Amino acid sequence: MNGGEALVATLISRGIDTLFFVAGGTFVTVLEALSRVQNKIRSVPIRLESSAAFAADAYSAVRRKPAAVFVSRGPGACNAAIGVHTAMQGSRPMVLFIANIPRPLKGREAFQEIDYQLMYQPIAKAVLEIFSFKEVPDVTARALDLAVSGRPGPVVVTVSKDVLDGETGEPAIPRPAAPVRAGPDAEAVAEAARLIDRARHPIVVAGEMVNFEGANAELAAFAEASGAGVLTAYRQQDAIPNDHPAHFGHLSINRLPFQEKALKECDLIVGMGTRFDSVTTADYTMVRPDQKLVSVYPDAAVLAAWRADVALGSHVKPALKALAAAVAKPSAARLAWRDAVHAAEAAFARPGEIEVKGAVDMAKVIAAFNARVPADSVMVSDAGTFGRWVGRYYRFNRPGTNLGPVSGAMGYGVPGGVGAALADPSRPVFVWVGDGGFLMTGHEVATAVQENLPIKVLVCDNNCWGSIIVHQHKRFGDDWDFGTRLKSPDFATLGKGYGVASLAVRRTEEFAPALEEAIAHPGPALLHLHLDIRDVSPYAKSVR
Repeated sequence: MNGGEALVATLISRGIDTLFFVAGGTFVTVLEALSRVQNKIRSVPIRLESSAAFAADAYSAVRRKPAAVFVSRGPGACNAAIGVHTAMQGSRPMVLFIANIPRPLKGREAFQEIDYQLMYQPIAKAVLEIFSFKEVPDVTARALDLAVSGRPGPVVVTVSKDVLDGETGEPAIPRPAAPVRAGPDAEAVAEAARLIDRARHPIVVAGEMVNFEGANAELAAFAEASGAGVLTAYRQQDAIPNDHPAHFGHLSINRLPFQEKALKECDLIVGMGTRFDSVTTADYTMVRPDQKLVSVYPDAAVLAAWRADVALGSHVKPALKALAAAVAKPSAARLAWRDAVHAAEAAFARPGEIEVKGAVDMAKVIAAFNARVPADSVMVSDAGTFGRWVGRYYRFNRPGTNLGPVSGAMGYGVPGGVGAALADPSRPVFVWVGDGGFLMTGHEVATAVQENLPIKVLVCDNNCWGSIIVHQHKRFGDDWDFGTRLKSPDFATLGKGYGVASLAVRRTEEFAPALEEAIAHPGPALLHLHLDIRDVSPYAKSVR
């Protein structure tokens, strides 16, 4: 057994069944070993290393387990960095293996040499290095275990080519570690329940750990038991069904008036599995001195960043069960307040308020989309202002249906769709992506064709960098922009070149039949939505 074979055997021992890679000469022994275990690990060749990491991020979000990513040294490792950063900010597990230069060449700026500790330490959960053949199984196993313990995240492992190719033997593969079970302290639960019972208008902020632990039903049960409202953290719209009476909407970059009012009236915030990122908290201004804070998270470092009145170092599922059993029945006044806020949220999500300037009305498009796609469909949304339309009007009523880059990284959409489709082939996958994001990594539709993944890609094309032009107009006035208007290609023609069934949508009424045709098509399909730059967002003023 060589180093590459030992690494692959360790992956199999930990239940890793999917690996994304861009082929590199530094890890041919790994590729050879993978070729002999295709019945155990599906190895997916991706065109760009950032796409491989994005695909692994989406895979881990759907399966709630890590995927492996393999890239070559130097340029390959640099390309993968954006996906590692995205996985870290989203608390999603993956293990990135970098096939490094031979050990004797280190320290002299050899061809494609980088110090990966310095490069990756700020954006990864951990950076580990394999120094010898005998360490291959142990370090690989430790990386996989670490990726899912406590707060999940990406772990980077470097292994030199000479370790993979050189010494052979039969190294011992360590047995899987017992999963860490962090449960709620009974005294802390009782204290939190007292605060919840005393509050007039409690609000839960539901974060990434709710989805990762599959605690969505427990969250809904706690909301019903306590009468608290639920705001979902940034890009966690599917944490609770959007039609649930406790749902107060999504805390995105655009804080809404009814949410601001509810937060002003709120006297207790319950952070449930959220790290309280800057978008969710409006740049860390959320918790006022006159508000109480209960925070539940399985990582003490996250809890230490906030001065909570009660901090439960616990996984959210057992904490939600314990709190639901401990709280008193909510008052009629609390329930009336909750129902009024939810009614405002539901009204805001109904099309009709905005008069669009172009021929394609995105509010009506998403209403038609809502009516036609299965409720368990996975929505993968790239970064961009088009996503504001999806976030406002699409109703996420099933858990595990919303994926997107918590880091705001563009280019996530199509590779994310590839990862989601591989993670759960039983569910339809729809990718929402802007013209800019598609031109970054849209070439991965070639991977969807190659792997026969029936993802449906909706390219929202308004010929501009929408979010940037909005910022320009806010700062310099409606008549000024520079460097933000684009000239898009014909995406439908481009899609056909990749071998994807492609259709153009130039008017609102063309969308529903085009969507139905795309859904009926057995393979990947692409819809090119021709949008008007004046309809850049359902929140921003029109762009001239």
